[in-house]
Amino acid sequence: MERSGTTVMAQYETEEQQVEALKSWWKENGTAVIIGALLGVGALGGWRGWDWYQEKQAMNASDIFASVQEFMIAGDVASFQEQAETLRTEYASTPYAVLATLHEAKVQAEGGDLNAAAESLRWAIRHSARPSIRDVARIRLARVLVADRKLDDAQAVINEEFSEGYRSLVHEIQGDILILQGEPEQAKHAYDLALESARASGVEFLQMKRDDLGS
Repeated sequence: MERSGTTVMAQYETEEQQVEALKSWWKENGTAVIIGALLGVGALGGWRGWDWYQEKQAMNASDIFASVQEFMIAGDVASFQEQAETLRTEYASTPYAVLATLHEAKVQAEGGDLNAAAESLRWAIRHSARPSIRDVARIRLARVLVADRKLDDAQAVINEEFSEGYRSLVHEIQGDILILQGEPEQAKHAYDLALESARASGVEFLQMKRDDLGS
């Protein structure tokens, strides 16, 4: 999606420069804002200034996230992780930091570093302002913990409250945990519950997992 002001935002390469820009804006406009407040309109000017700053932060983070995606496609893991860390340290309040960290967790898990993947997912859970993204991160965390045989930790994650749309996945992970705990009959029940609440997508694979346990 084309964003207005991208050329201007290229001038603001670090958080510190954005802060300095905000200070300059206040130096030039602060007196007018104060006078406006006395006239009953200062709040509007103040909010516009803050909105301006937040917009610049988000747009800068968006540019960095675009680089993250490019490095991922190119297979440049070191540069990808460096940019993801920049988003976490300088733009943690933006959704781009969380999305980059989710990508990083996937790379870490696929590389066999399950501890690092779990830590990345926990960071994403702590910093996400969107319930749907938190649910995705928690589901992935539970799967990573199951793969790492940390079954009690995985159980604690899926015992939390999830949105309705994730109920099937929660039951499925519960079944996976029970299989590893040597409880095939209970696992069957968990998979049956998952099938009942599953959406059309992914049902076939889930049915195969259930069928492997017999009737």
